[in-house]
Formats: sequence, C-alpha cells, structure tokens
Amino acid sequence: MASFLRKGILVSGGQVLGIGLGMFAGILYSRTLGPEGMGQVELFRSTAIIAGTIAAMGLGNASIYLLNNRKAPLAEVASNGLKIGMVLGSLLAVGLGIVFLANPKYFGQLALPAVVVFTLGIGAQLGTNMLRPLLVAQLAARRMVTVDLLNPVVLLAGGLILLGIGSVNPATALVVQGLSFYGTYALVLTYLHDSVSLRRPFDWKLLWNLCAYGMKLAAANILMVLSGNITVMLLRWLRGDQFADVGLYTRAVTIGSLITMVPMALGPLLYAKWSDATGLERTRQAEMAARMSCTYGIIMALFVAFFGKYVIWLMYGQEFLRAQEALTILAPAVAMLSLFNVCNNLLAGDGRALVTACILAGTVVIIASVTYLAAPAWGIRGVALAALCGNAFTALASFTVCHRYYHLNLLRCLFLNRSDLGYVLQAIRR
Repeated sequence: MASFLRKGILVSGGQVLGIGLGMFAGILYSRTLGPEGMGQVELFRSTAIIAGTIAAMGLGNASIYLLNNRKAPLAEVASNGLKIGMVLGSLLAVGLGIVFLANPKYFGQLALPAVVVFTLGIGAQLGTNMLRPLLVAQLAARRMVTVDLLNPVVLLAGGLILLGIGSVNPATALVVQGLSFYGTYALVLTYLHDSVSLRRPFDWKLLWNLCAYGMKLAAANILMVLSGNITVMLLRWLRGDQFADVGLYTRAVTIGSLITMVPMALGPLLYAKWSDATGLERTRQAEMAARMSCTYGIIMALFVAFFGKYVIWLMYGQEFLRAQEALTILAPAVAMLSLFNVCNNLLAGDGRALVTACILAGTVVIIASVTYLAAPAWGIRGVALAALCGNAFTALASFTVCHRYYHLNLLRCLFLNRSDLGYVLQAIRR
C-alpha cells in the first residue's frame, strides 16, 4: 500500500506540474497571439480533442482491464494496440484535415503544411492514448510522469524558440502542438519497444474484447470532453464574426482550472484505501474527501471571483481583461466540480460508471441548450452561464445519487475540520 501511495503521489504531482508548465506555455502564446489568434488555436484544439476522444472509443483504457483482469500477455495487447492506433490515428488525421480545410470560414485560413503537421500529430496522440494505459497497468509511475510532462515541455520550449525568432502565429503554434504529440508517441514506443512488434499476427478476438469493454468506458469520457469543449465550438458558430470571444473564454477557463489543481494532487491520499473500504467506512472517507475538495474549491472560487481581474492582467495582459466577464461566472461553476469529482470517483470505484455517464449526458444537453440561447446576445457571459447551469446539475445529480447509494450527508461534505488536517499530515509522514 505504501508503494502504491508513493506512486500515486508521484503521478498526481507530475500531472499538476504538467498543468503548471502548460499554463506557462498558454501565457506565452496568449500574450503573443492575442485573443483573436489564441481563439483560432483553441478552436482547432477543441475540435481535435472531441474527435480524438470519439475515435479512441475507450480502447486504450480497456487494455488495462485485459492485462490485469483477463491476464492477457503484454506483448499481444501492446502489438495489437499499436496496429489499431496506427489505423485509427491515420483515419482521424485524414478526416480532421478534410474538415479543417473544407471549412475556412469557420476555422479560419491556415497554411496547408501547418494543418497537415497538426492533424498528423492528433493521429499520433491517438496512438499514444492506445499505449500509455499499458504503463498504467504496469504501475510504471516514473515513465507515466515523463510521458505526461513531455507535451507541455515541448509546447513551452517551442514557444520560446518561436518568440526568439519572431515567428509566433496560429499556424506555428499548431505546428509545435503537433510536434509535441510526435515526441510523446515516440517516447511511449521507446518504453514499450520490447513488447511491440508489427510482425505479430493481428488478434481479432482481442479487438472484439477491447471494443466490448472500451465502449462501456468511452461513453463517460466522450461526454466529459463534450461538456468541456462543446461551448468553444458553439461560441464560434454563434458568434462567427470573430475568434476573439473564443480566446477570451478559453483563458477564463484556464484560470478557473486553478480551482481543481490541489484536489488532483490530493487524490492518491484520499482514494488509496477506497478499493478496500465498505459501508460506513467508505462513506466517511468519501465525506472527508468531499470536505477537502469543497473547502479548497470554495476558497479558490472566491479568490478568483474577487481578484480574477488582476490574475488575468498578470498572466495574459491588458488585451484579455474582458475575460473577467466570464471568469466571475465560471468561478462557482468550476467549484461545483469539486463535489462532482469525489462523487465520480466513488461511483467509478463501485462499478457504477454508467450512472456518471447518464448524469454527464444531461450536463451536455443543458450546456449546449443554454449556450445556444444565451451566447448570441451575451457572448462569453452566456457561455459561462451555460457552464454554471451544467455544472450545477452535475454536482446536484451526482450527490443525490451518492446520498441514495452511500448515505452521504451534505453538511459533512462542505468544510474541513481538525481531524481531516491530521489525516493528511499523517498520510504525508507515512
């Protein structure tokens, strides 16, 4: 258990560091591209994220189940996963390239080489998503952290090089993003080179098993990605005269994500024993996790709401100050995710992922509907309002379900007490 806890802390710490590096890269690109240029880049990225998540079909995470539960040989899963990733990645790259080039009024004009490099990079990322879960199954914590950090490191380093030569624009920013995906894919293949072989016969039964289990996992993943990215695509469509609103809104979202950073780091401390806990013990642990997440979320939401203007100015500059219109509304919206994250982990750990998928489906419908109604007149404030409505439903619905199944008490889920602080300090010492 101690070894697992240490690895969990290492992985979560690496994820938080990666978010931090990615934030610095975002600051660099935002200050040089401005709201208009950053909005165009984010539109490409959001579209690619949605398409890539759908194309992956949960196959990567399903491989963990086959390795650990079905005891499938690593070489068989890795080799077949490589081939599946190459086929799906190629189809995804071609499909996205056609979509981007065929809709210049929506995505804006970009040079063909930049689109090709970026879309091929998205295909490579799908390959990474197929193989990285094999490192998870092996609990290869250091390799997982290295893979996760490579992408933001390349983004930041590439941005600094472009800044030095005076060539930062939407096209070059997307090229660097594509190159970062190539590097990540190459690194994963390096770590698994002893297990992958294109000469190994393709196993159609394994593909069937991957699809059968992966589709169960894919629904929640796709809906989660849609809830976070569909607003960007709708905002561009409903306010099609400019990319600036997209750039402003996505910067507000980035600052709002600060609210969830610490709960992510504390995750291994809070959830390490949940797999063994049952009944009242599990309920008390879940309530403690909720208290920690919600207390931090409320404090950070208040900070962002009151001082967000200064944070925006320090990070992105004068051009992005109008993002405060969305940030003030997004702060409580993101804070609500603190409660949902705990409920989501509780439901997933108990084999109730389908419940989460149903909740997220309702969330996507609410966000899309409110965005469609509010964004034309209110712009980024309307989109932020949609996120607030959607997240409020997510938090309320997930807690209601957990109250029914696990008897969680809302009053015991909101604010820290002394015993919680003692638990964290004791876990860190161990």
